[in-house]
Amino acid sequence: KKEEEKDNNNDNTKKRSLSSTMTTTASGEAEGVITPITAEGEMPQKRFYRTRAHCNPLSHNDTFEYPTHPKDMDWSVDHFLENKQPTVLDIGCGFGGLTVKLSTLLPEERILGMEIRAKVTEYVRLRLVALRKESKKKNETSTAYQNASVMRTNSMKYLAQYCYPQSLSKV
Repeated sequence: KKEEEKDNNNDNTKKRSLSSTMTTTASGEAEGVITPITAEGEMPQKRFYRTRAHCNPLSHNDTFEYPTHPKDMDWSVDHFLENKQPTVLDIGCGFGGLTVKLSTLLPEERILGMEIRAKVTEYVRLRLVALRKESKKKNETSTAYQNASVMRTNSMKYLAQYCYPQSLSKV
């Protein structure tokens, strides 16, 4: 009976973490549509982004897109306002607590959180977006949290392809 309750709790967690609806294709087949759990700009809830605490960074079951050389990385696309390399790295940033705090403590630095787990990386990205939106509401000219970003990558394997060592002030 306890195992049955445990399975029911797991099913409830899955239902809460993803909102899905069923649609029908032209051939009459049911097709699931997954909608995001957190709307862009809203503060994400950590309980929906839980994942295994550890993963093997040396496994070959995930593919990562990474530059072949630091000069090939365009930081202005998804990370910073300017195409400049990060100066502070938070390797294995988890849910982004240190990354967020460093962005306020070191406003002149560019802070990059690096995390291998996809769900956790998405949580940190949404958290930064929500914090930026919240700070703009409080202060129209605020640039708070603009100096922080997060990236899903395997730092053990690919760190040298992202940054020149001399460009970093803290790791």
